[in-house]
Amino acid sequence: MAQDPWIDLGQGSRVRRSRAYAMNSVALLHPEHTVVVDPGVLPSELDDIAAATAAVSPAAVTLAFTHSHWDHVLGRPWWPGAQTLAHDRLAMETKRDAERIQRESEAIARRHGETWTRGFVPFRPDVEASGLRFLKLGPWRLVLRDAPGHSSSQLTFHLPDRGILLAADMLSDLEPPILDGPPARYRETLRTLTPLFEGGAITTLVPGHGSVAAGPEVRERLHRDLDYLDRLEAEVGRARSEGLDLEATRARLAAMPYPGRERGEENLREHLDNVGFAFEAAGSPKGAKARSR
Repeated sequence: MAQDPWIDLGQGSRVRRSRAYAMNSVALLHPEHTVVVDPGVLPSELDDIAAATAAVSPAAVTLAFTHSHWDHVLGRPWWPGAQTLAHDRLAMETKRDAERIQRESEAIARRHGETWTRGFVPFRPDVEASGLRFLKLGPWRLVLRDAPGHSSSQLTFHLPDRGILLAADMLSDLEPPILDGPPARYRETLRTLTPLFEGGAITTLVPGHGSVAAGPEVRERLHRDLDYLDRLEAEVGRARSEGLDLEATRARLAAMPYPGRERGEENLREHLDNVGFAFEAAGSPKGAKARSR
């Protein structure tokens, strides 16, 4: 029997896990105002999320996007009249990456036996945010925080009344931290969130990809990823001090433990890309190029 893709967090908060990359979309359902975060990925899944939204007959709908990577920004055509909310860098990044977003959306649909027919049009969000931002959308109180390290347009969404953190593409149980630059940038984002974890303000964690965490696992994921970033920098620094170049450093650190290592080649590639960013940050004259997932 197929597993139910929906997880009910209570009080109108639901998470839908995609067949594509185990990506999580979040529906905050209420007749006054419904908020849909990162709706995706496949057309049939977007149909399902749209049906769940329509079932509560909301007076208003806001689509919120945690960052501009292609798999997170596909859902707008399903709610053409909805308000949109995202980082103030998202408009620039979706315009820059529009061809790739369209190409990837078509490819992922074909891979899962579906057809992408709604296209992709770059857009400027109706509500743009950066830094620290407090919003109230109907019954939903949201705290938005800049979260660079994986994407320069990344935001986390915290629902303090419910203890829920929508962590964007961080704190997954399926993959290592995926960097887009120096490890220090990603680490600072996690350290900014640490007091919320330690103080009990976050009791449920919804990553962009992977399983929802609750209870002790919430803090475990935070400290696991911080530990990985610390070890990554230390090992890269040791390799450089011994005169190893980037290729030799990657070869050595391929054997280093990292979150998600048991899942194979894709996570190994992500880890080795991280080695490149750490090597560049440590002072290499040549480094890896920034990427968009």
